[in-house]
Amino acid sequence: MGVTAAPCWGEEAPGAGRPGSLLFVPSDVYNSTGATPKVSASAKAAAEGAFAKARAAVEAGDVSAAIQQACQAVALDPDHADARRLLGYQRVGNQWAGKYAQHMLATGHVWSRDHGWIKAEYADKYEQGLRPWGKKWITAAEDAERHRSIEHGWTVRTDHFQVITNVDRAAAADLAIRLESLYQIWRQLFGEFSLTAEELQARLDGKETDGFLRRPMKVVYHRTRDEYNDALVRRQPQIGMTLGIYFDRERESHFFAGEDQDPGTIAHEAVHQFFYESSSKPTRNLAATANAWAVEGVACYFETLQELKQLASKLAGGQAFTIGNPDAGRIPAARHRRVTDNYYVPLAELAALGITELQGRPDIAPLYSQSAGLASFLIDGEQGAYRRPFRELLRLIYAGRDEAGSLPELCGQSAGDLDHQYQQFMESLPVTAVLAP
Repeated sequence: MGVTAAPCWGEEAPGAGRPGSLLFVPSDVYNSTGATPKVSASAKAAAEGAFAKARAAVEAGDVSAAIQQACQAVALDPDHADARRLLGYQRVGNQWAGKYAQHMLATGHVWSRDHGWIKAEYADKYEQGLRPWGKKWITAAEDAERHRSIEHGWTVRTDHFQVITNVDRAAAADLAIRLESLYQIWRQLFGEFSLTAEELQARLDGKETDGFLRRPMKVVYHRTRDEYNDALVRRQPQIGMTLGIYFDRERESHFFAGEDQDPGTIAHEAVHQFFYESSSKPTRNLAATANAWAVEGVACYFETLQELKQLASKLAGGQAFTIGNPDAGRIPAARHRRVTDNYYVPLAELAALGITELQGRPDIAPLYSQSAGLASFLIDGEQGAYRRPFRELLRLIYAGRDEAGSLPELCGQSAGDLDHQYQQFMESLPVTAVLAP
């Protein structure tokens, strides 16, 4: 039985009418449930309307908005060919796939949530509990023993990620799928880091895209927290205080499995990786002398990401998420500190802090909350007027060309005016429980 996509979901989304965004991740070869979509005429019409907005956004040079509207079109109508092409997909059989997935399907592979990409001819052997090892087959237990250490872990590749783990292949595939979804969300807010309007226009004109990373983002997924600590303590002596970490010089993220794993930390560190590795020539001295708050604040903003499985079940295909809801992540703490505690470091003072100075402050926890609140204000406040200036600030930071006064200049406002507008934004948010420091 197919699923009928609803063309209107505003009233069903938590936080409707409040700051934040309702975003969609298209179904594809990695996250497909296999259900056959049934799309109503009204959903098709709504999808056309969303795609028309995507075209207009391309013409206006707003890459993020174009990707966001195209994703909405696909959520309503999974087989909307023009929206799929804009997003970099092509149809292969009955599946939609990005460029790397197209290559794997064309070379006789199939995607498995339990194993990642495997040769189609090996599928029956895998189901029997056998695994390839050189020219012979071994048991799953023998295979696990050979991959017991992270240095000899399994590798699962997707269009944008390479996950190495000593947990098992299913864990690597699951994490890769989660990261692919997060990357799709990130592109709907900061797509200018990964694409240009000219590239999107070329897709609209029918050009086949190279929409995958030839150098995928490397993610190392350790079996336990202890193994994570032991592997990284020489590189980061304070690793025991972390729940995940991104090393920009080595271009790799590290996380661990188990009860202590924190999805918000995975989102936070992965976003650091997205920005750094999507910049054409990232600086080796990121936020060394200024604007460290922006680097951390935007990563904290993604800690607010929440999946809406009930809403997704009403779509023809794909996933639904909210991000930036004022009751999620560190935003409640940011509001409480600004409005109730009257804690606030003026923007001019905050912007002058480099990463070492920021992380050495005794008030680092409230500063991170304030940074998350400022990111929320710049993304969702003032009817989105500061989204583009904030993106440009981040572009300058990752290029190493920012200054402490860059944000006010980009916004066309004084730092004091932005302070005042931020306070008004915080006061406009609903009072919620303070769950984060």
